[in-house]
Amino acid sequence: MSNSSESTGGFGERLKQARDAREFNQTELAAKAGLQPSAIGHFEKERRKPSFSNIRALAKALNVTSDYLLGRTNKMEGATTVFRGEENLTGGDRDHIQMMIDLMNQRKSEK
Repeated sequence: MSNSSESTGGFGERLKQARDAREFNQTELAAKAGLQPSAIGHFEKERRKPSFSNIRALAKALNVTSDYLLGRTNKMEGATTVFRGEENLTGGDRDHIQMMIDLMNQRKSEK
């Protein structure tokens, strides 16, 4: 499965391609992005346009840039990579790392 796309499709098509590349169904993506599953379907069919905050949430959940989703770039890879080799991690590994980061930030804010 490739992490890049040659598509120049609209937001809905790119959202579906990124979701398929990450092997999420609409319900899984909705949960990760904090949205309703029906919203994902509406966005993919381009029946509704997402707000800026929804685009950001979707990009974060899919580990792509908002630029990819908006059609400004054709590359998914390297979008939000922070660590060397991050692209080889599973979604579960990324979730675990994010939980650790969130915990560290929480501890820092409590001081």
